[in-house]
Amino acid sequence: MRSRVNTCVGRITAVVLLFAAVLIADGRIAQAQPALAPRDGYGFAVGAPMTWISDMEADRELDAVARTGATWLRVFVDWSRAEPMPGAYDWGYLDHWIDGAVARGLKVLAMVSYTPEWARAPGSYFSAPPVEPALFASFLTTLVKRYGDRVSSWEVWNEPNVPLFFGYLDDRAARYTELLKAAYPAIKGVQPHSTVLAAGMSRAFAPDAPPTFVEAMYALGAAGFFDAMAMHPYVYPAGLGVDDHNGWSDVERVRRLMVDNGDGAKKIWMTEIGAPTAAATPGGVSQQEQARQITDVLARAAHTDYSGPVFIYSIRDIDTADETDDQDNFGALLTSDWQPKATAEVLAR
Repeated sequence: MRSRVNTCVGRITAVVLLFAAVLIADGRIAQAQPALAPRDGYGFAVGAPMTWISDMEADRELDAVARTGATWLRVFVDWSRAEPMPGAYDWGYLDHWIDGAVARGLKVLAMVSYTPEWARAPGSYFSAPPVEPALFASFLTTLVKRYGDRVSSWEVWNEPNVPLFFGYLDDRAARYTELLKAAYPAIKGVQPHSTVLAAGMSRAFAPDAPPTFVEAMYALGAAGFFDAMAMHPYVYPAGLGVDDHNGWSDVERVRRLMVDNGDGAKKIWMTEIGAPTAAATPGGVSQQEQARQITDVLARAAHTDYSGPVFIYSIRDIDTADETDDQDNFGALLTSDWQPKATAEVLAR
């Protein structure tokens, strides 16, 4: 999760038509050749801003999603915010986002991350794992009991393969596998037919590369503790099929690992894709290129029988005016002052 602190093939039985973005002379987006969306649908992810924007802003973002063909919303469950003290809960922002998504006909994927201060090692960062995985499992039990009538898909943590999102630890794969082994039975104990995802993996190079991390997870016995894998195949700045900096290419490597470990029947959900429109940064792209990269990845997922839902990060820019900060400019549908971006036109239904 990026935050301020990121001709149909025979095996596809159902597809949704999108329009691929093409740039024409005056800089507008034309609705041109049809592209495919994953048969399990696509949606949007918001990330950390969910926890601080107003209810009115949340509703405007949800309305923007409803104007597209999206069928999913990835909701960030900030454990540190939801349980600031042991057994004391604050569900405010989660109630609003989850109820708002359901009211608009969107299915919810709940991604749970960030450890409260009372549950992590003294002096550690909030993205560090809890000292005791059982504390996380207890929170998940409470969480699923509360939202299990509206949510049945759960993603256990976010990008644990990189230090920023799982603490600067030498044994991240081992610590994450312990967490997953505690989380899975806690969720299934309340909601047996739920779908539990292993955390979305950030694109990274060795030793943090997703294939390296996933291979270690399997060696540590993770196979029986998730129903689907998650990946974050960002392909900016060059785009899909050029030099994706271990974006989609790592999806294919992880898929081979899953097959080799007997998990060929499990899908890979792409829980973040996208690109920043920050012109003054090395990875920044134009709005038109952002739209092209998003539709390219949606189409690639549609052509793979192992792809689950795909989530575009994110809905709205945090600060469009700041072109020097790529993390502020991942919005796909809206600028920070609520102007529609190119992808909004491409994905409009």
